[in-house]
Amino acid sequence: MDLGLTGKVALVTGASAGIGYAISQKLAAEGCNLIICGRNPERLAQAAQSLVHLPAKIISLSADVQKASDSEKLVQSALEAFGKIDILVNNSEGAKFSDVAVENLSDEDWLTVFEGKLMGYIRMTNLVLPTMKNQQWGRIVNIIGTSGKEPSPRLIKSGVANAGLINFSKSVATQVARWNVLVNCVNPGIIDTPRHREYLEIFAQKDDGNIDAIAAGIDHTIPIGRRGFSREVADLVAFLSSECASYITGVTIPVDGGLSTAAF
Repeated sequence: MDLGLTGKVALVTGASAGIGYAISQKLAAEGCNLIICGRNPERLAQAAQSLVHLPAKIISLSADVQKASDSEKLVQSALEAFGKIDILVNNSEGAKFSDVAVENLSDEDWLTVFEGKLMGYIRMTNLVLPTMKNQQWGRIVNIIGTSGKEPSPRLIKSGVANAGLINFSKSVATQVARWNVLVNCVNPGIIDTPRHREYLEIFAQKDDGNIDAIAAGIDHTIPIGRRGFSREVADLVAFLSSECASYITGVTIPVDGGLSTAAF
């Protein structure tokens, strides 16, 4: 299916690895020109180099979108390079797993999470909206996570932030729909990314277990019987970024192999 994305300009954050990289790869393959960013310059440069064979112009900029100044520079650089931004994909890591009891979390613990992913997404959205409204076309896809709708004690900080992002996204979607700017959320479940593999190693060391056995146990909890792949998230993001999804806005779609709907 031709998604009609040739010539569109997409800005993808957290694009140097995992889900963000897969999204960049998919959009570039569909003909989108890209601005990709990440906090690790070397890894970002490697990601950009691996995409050069695709039918797109790609600009990589090292930036931390948790910082207001970096976000502003990133959007300004995109506009200077391409004159427009059609698609924004907000993709960022949330808080890590924690076994700390809620009453032992400090104000700083909470504020660090809120200032990070939550405010990062809000800032980037606010920065691109004037351009999208002016051109009467835009797509914003927020990569959030299942903890925003499926609470987990070990992800309580990111869960609260993610729930806020879902609320924010739905509210913005209603406000900007008249300008043909569509805002949607994607909730990846357990995806086989470098970050997920780091967690497996941590769990194995903590519990003196075997990584393969832990992974198999995780797979058993997922109705489809396996963890997901980054490309499966990327396929949905590309669809939501296209004119094929022109009547979809304000929704949150899980990509989790049925985990969030499973009855236990």
